[in-house]
Amino acid sequence: MIKINSKNLGILEIKEVSKEIAKDLIVNNHYSGKWNNAGFGLYNFGYFRPGSDICLGVAVFGYTMHPKSKLFTHPNPNAIMLELNRMWISDELGKNAESLLISKSLKLLSKMNPNVVAVQSFADGRVGCGTIYKASNFKYYGSHKTIFAKNKRTGEINHKMNITRMDSKSIYIRNNVSLLLGDLQFFKVDTYRYIYPLCKHFKPKFKQEVYPEYKKGIEAYDHVVNKELVKERLKGFIDEL
Repeated sequence: MIKINSKNLGILEIKEVSKEIAKDLIVNNHYSGKWNNAGFGLYNFGYFRPGSDICLGVAVFGYTMHPKSKLFTHPNPNAIMLELNRMWISDELGKNAESLLISKSLKLLSKMNPNVVAVQSFADGRVGCGTIYKASNFKYYGSHKTIFAKNKRTGEINHKMNITRMDSKSIYIRNNVSLLLGDLQFFKVDTYRYIYPLCKHFKPKFKQEVYPEYKKGIEAYDHVVNKELVKERLKGFIDEL
């Protein structure tokens, strides 16, 4: 646990919270409303007032999307890079509390697991380009386009991967039935990669770049669909049920 006495925030404690508490806070408060059960919540740290059990903010650290990918080099064969998957701060504290939670959580994380040599995070272009990471001294390693689909009936937003992936029958069937019904509206956003090294021996396999200028928003995307192939796959899945 780390105790903070901040002029702006008052007295706060940052300590580890359970995966269940972190998940509940993220699903109910984060703009995405999503929790990836596969890799999220390995380490979770929350803000508390002394003597209170009400969590006022949480930082969720988990595995990267492809944990076995060689995204860096390090002399420690057990070295891993984790990802800051989600973060939420109560309006009671405000955005100024974000960088403080990040910096203190990184200190706690490195003490709890010395094999964690870096933390990666991505800024979603729908809400900005990662100003908070710049303020937290993360290094910037460029951007790429990410494609999403919004269900016009329900408002649910899914990564394009959840439309095309076939490892989960229920996800594929649900999203592709919506696709065939014309309920999905595709768009793309800039996704910005940031990394915070926790060890001087960490060497990422990406080129560091100058911090990007502020930008946010979405772009329309015309997703070309092979409807006959989708129907064939759906029929195959349904026949297996």
